[in-house]
Amino acid sequence: MPRERLAGVPHTTRRFACRSALALAPDGHRLAVVSDQGGGTYEAWTLSPTGGKPERAVSIEEHAVRSLCWSPSGELLVAADKGGTELHQLYIRQPDGPQLPVSVDPAGKVQRLLSWNAASPDGSAVAFSSNARQSTDMDIVIADTRSRTERPLLTGAAWHVVGGWSPDGKSLLVMRVLDNTTQDLLLVDPKSGAAREITTHSEDVSHVPAGWLADGRVIEAIDRSQWDVELAGSSADGRVQVWSVNEDGYSKIRWRVEGGPIRERDIKGVCEDLVVAADGSRAAFGRYSATEPWQVWTLDTATGDARVALTTTTNVPPSERVEPELIRIPGAQGDIPCFVYRPRNAKAPYPAILYPHGGPEGQSRPAFAAAAMHQQVLIDRGIALVVPNIHGSTGYGRSWQAAIHKDWGGIDLRDLRSVTEWMQKQPEFDQKRLAVYGGSYGGFATLLCVTQIPDVWHCAVDVFGVANLVTMLENAQPNWRRFLARWIGELPKDRERLVERSPITHIANVRCPMLILQGSNDPRVPQGESDQVVAKLRGLGRRVEYVVYPDEGHGFTKKKNADDAYGRIIDFLTRELAPA
Repeated sequence: MPRERLAGVPHTTRRFACRSALALAPDGHRLAVVSDQGGGTYEAWTLSPTGGKPERAVSIEEHAVRSLCWSPSGELLVAADKGGTELHQLYIRQPDGPQLPVSVDPAGKVQRLLSWNAASPDGSAVAFSSNARQSTDMDIVIADTRSRTERPLLTGAAWHVVGGWSPDGKSLLVMRVLDNTTQDLLLVDPKSGAAREITTHSEDVSHVPAGWLADGRVIEAIDRSQWDVELAGSSADGRVQVWSVNEDGYSKIRWRVEGGPIRERDIKGVCEDLVVAADGSRAAFGRYSATEPWQVWTLDTATGDARVALTTTTNVPPSERVEPELIRIPGAQGDIPCFVYRPRNAKAPYPAILYPHGGPEGQSRPAFAAAAMHQQVLIDRGIALVVPNIHGSTGYGRSWQAAIHKDWGGIDLRDLRSVTEWMQKQPEFDQKRLAVYGGSYGGFATLLCVTQIPDVWHCAVDVFGVANLVTMLENAQPNWRRFLARWIGELPKDRERLVERSPITHIANVRCPMLILQGSNDPRVPQGESDQVVAKLRGLGRRVEYVVYPDEGHGFTKKKNADDAYGRIIDFLTRELAPA
């Protein structure tokens, strides 16, 4: 388990990668991170970009800081929520110390999203997404950082995300998000609100903002090569561009200064966050790997020098950490990329866990993010991990990703069957000690496995997983309903299919003991999804352990809750998968 945690930004894919848990001072001389360096929850901390002792910068009482933006004029802006609700309040810390509210509502009813490049070039304004006007929509709102007054800029029946200001401050780049594979870009006048589309709309075509060039041209990330550009950003003056390329799960950082040659650094791991200083002197990124704890790196864009600025320690010795093997498992509709972690010193046959990722439009990577480092303990205890990228995953082309749309419980279940059948053929896996464990969409996949492939599993763990596709649509937060209609289906038109595809319909098939964890404030997968599963299983006399965290949402903002949850998962799986 990590001693300290680095906050993750809960975006499903790079399509939502405008928020960041990192920030750099305008001149690159200070680094800000969202971490829990002893405070028990996420706060904003600052330190030297070359490393050093972090200093607390922003702490909001009873709230967890979730994302950052360092204004070109020196102010540090933060978004914070209470109890995992994702209803963010915005605050500003002045360079000389005072901390003030920018956009808050005491009742905590408004959702706001703060992009890492949300501040205007002169620092006088910050643009952000907000559903204050209409709960179903995410408008663009501009706040004056000095008077702390705000006004709507771009409104409408859509989800809008800030993509950065032009170097002269006369235009704002905005992404209109329809779903994970379909976005449009608009240029908006920050004074009048006049907007014009600069991309041609087409279904399943992405247009993701990547900043500006110094001459005022917009940069967008598109998919035209074999591998995805997963994250990208530009300096406020447009001189420097930095981006990360995802090559079969591994990341390479590339950058360019003032139109010069493209340079590259293989980080031998995974890039999960990326920002650029306003003057372009430095970039910062989060690096994860299978054999090291999380790290925050900084890159000097002029010299190419890169170094670790911040990291943590874990209780798994480095000698016991293993690199995964990347394999392809034959599937009904294409080979399934899969990472397999085999315990270093375990005697075969040993137990194995199938771990489907969340999303579903996420990607399993050859690394452990801060919230997944407890899985190293399972490997250290002699348990193999099988981590596939089934249809719906990002990183393997548009058709692979979009295949999950309106086919939850279809193509994904076929892939899960293929992976399960592969696991059953491995002589080093103990066939009587196989488990499945996942969270969010991975929890849905776990429930698919135990209801549709029930005789394989010795135990299972479901962390805030979707159980009933109908109630998931009925109870979704208002501004997610358009997404879910495109991702999962529409009511009442698709009700019959959704009922048949829902794990809750087949819950009587479950044969194995289960551990189920849930946050009571979860805005993405409401507690009712887990409640249904537990009530049905208990009514059937099945063995199930259920823990609800009353002050958490879709994940764990408080370290004591994270330690409790991950400790329960480790203990449950270790106990249930122990030799008979």
